[in-house]
Amino acid sequence: MELLSDEDIKSILEQCGTSKINLLNWYIRDYSNSLVGYLGEHLSLIVDTESGSRTFFIKCVPRFDEWKANYLRKTSFFNKEYVMLSKLFQNFRDNKGLRTWRPKLLHIKEDLFVFEDVTQTGYTMPSNLSTLSYDDIMATVAALARFHAQSFVYEEEQSKLLNRPYRLWEDYADSLSEPTNGMAWRDTGMRAAIDFLKVYSEFRSKQNFVKLIGEKIPKLFSRAWDLMEPSTKYRNAVVHRDVWSNNIFLKKLDNDKMHALLVDYQTVLYCAPALDLSSMIYMNTTKDFRLKNTKRMIDYYYGVLSNELELENIDITSIIKKSNFVESYTKSLIFGMTQAALIVPIIAMTADKRQELFQNPENCARVNEVSRSQEFIDIAEENKKYRNRVVELLDDLVETFCTQL
Repeated sequence: MELLSDEDIKSILEQCGTSKINLLNWYIRDYSNSLVGYLGEHLSLIVDTESGSRTFFIKCVPRFDEWKANYLRKTSFFNKEYVMLSKLFQNFRDNKGLRTWRPKLLHIKEDLFVFEDVTQTGYTMPSNLSTLSYDDIMATVAALARFHAQSFVYEEEQSKLLNRPYRLWEDYADSLSEPTNGMAWRDTGMRAAIDFLKVYSEFRSKQNFVKLIGEKIPKLFSRAWDLMEPSTKYRNAVVHRDVWSNNIFLKKLDNDKMHALLVDYQTVLYCAPALDLSSMIYMNTTKDFRLKNTKRMIDYYYGVLSNELELENIDITSIIKKSNFVESYTKSLIFGMTQAALIVPIIAMTADKRQELFQNPENCARVNEVSRSQEFIDIAEENKKYRNRVVELLDDLVETFCTQL
């Protein structure tokens, strides 16, 4: 079955403002030889017209990996993104220039999305093997604030229209909830973190360490799960939840400032937006960086959010006061650190290792839903940089929340 038709291609060209140019040819090829994402399949669409060739980005349900395709359908992750892109985000402002927060969507079906290929205009994906630089992080913080602002703008507009408080949960609860089918992946990752700590933690020689982390860490993950529900105290927004290097595109502008775009909205939730900020920070920075710059990142996020809302004549204090946001961020640390504990051991490995574990059909189901502990331990034995990054993160979690040490 063909992914796209000639009519689809003409529609894409029309979205780009080139509908009057004759179409000569089009074809699809792999986007990259290496693993780009862990669940969806990623392709390039090349369209030849009389005025030249155009390249677009395709994300679709895997065509040749039955386990991944079934997993996406079982957990509804791909459908989440479909609903966001085809419905909710149609009501969000994409804005122009520096206020842009995502690539432009050009064509959508239930199992396939076509976007502009932002690499054609100078955006690049940062390396997963390193944490982000200060400029990269601040650009990503700004993109996150602009994305969150759209939830508030839409809710405020709908509230005025309906003459009553409106919240996105009313219409999108099914798509903004965590699927229970995804629990096995989280439990497997939690057990891997505990097993990794037993082998490599700097605290492993402490008395009762194994017993302590065995009792404490599952409780932290349980509390993090509760935070993934809509907050009853803070104003909620659509949160991305998975902002790490593979879901960020960066570009240095003419003024030497960085600009970031966010991609991949298949794990969205509706909850306190501080969860997004904390998880993004812990997935992409070192402990030393956080100690020096967390206040600056919070201040910058709040400032960008305030500016975005002000442009829509919304007073940010009617959404959340600065002191309450700082409080919310502090409470979100359990989520941010546990989420990073799930993600960083995966993203910090080399492309070859990721390919071996997550592209091999024989391994994929096991490391996702059964066990990936030994794999992480073995990689850490071979790769000191990997070991240091994961140990630093997990020990930070232990030091912050396991106070009996």
